[in-house]
Amino acid sequence: MVRYSFYLSFSQLTNTSRRQAITISQGDSVHLPHHCIGKVQSIRKRSFSGPDGPRFAKLFFEREDMVMLVAEGELDSMVRAPLEKTAAERVLEHIRTWSGSVSEQWKVRANAQQKKLDDGDPFGLAEVYKTLALRQEEDSLSSADRRQLSQSEECLAEELAVALKQPKRKVFRLMEQAART
Repeated sequence: MVRYSFYLSFSQLTNTSRRQAITISQGDSVHLPHHCIGKVQSIRKRSFSGPDGPRFAKLFFEREDMVMLVAEGELDSMVRAPLEKTAAERVLEHIRTWSGSVSEQWKVRANAQQKKLDDGDPFGLAEVYKTLALRQEEDSLSSADRRQLSQSEECLAEELAVALKQPKRKVFRLMEQAART
């Protein structure tokens, strides 16, 4: 089995600015913003224009039925390890306790929310989810808000389900309960 090591920043998850080494191999799960949880199908050299091609990780994202090749040099800036159980529990607690404010102007709010979605940080996704879930109860979502709520809900639920080893439907209920408290 091929194993591949690289460094990955966990500043948002650990509240530090250090980089932490992780190892991935075929069959491991990874997180990629906008695509959520994927599986490493293979890691090998690929030659597109000569015999000494770079190494690529072949990632499969089941929810989107999508395969993506990521070059070795880009992995550390594109993917991260999925949450572990304790971090997933902290994310649910963050949904419960977060009470930040967002702009009432839809364009300002949409840009701020999109930045969090693009980053892929689970705590940022939790903030987007809670903000928009509460606005949905007030029936005051723009079309951008609806799209961003769906994206944050899907990605967050998928990652929490893997970390907590629970079905997504149960995680959706946990997220809804957390947002309402």
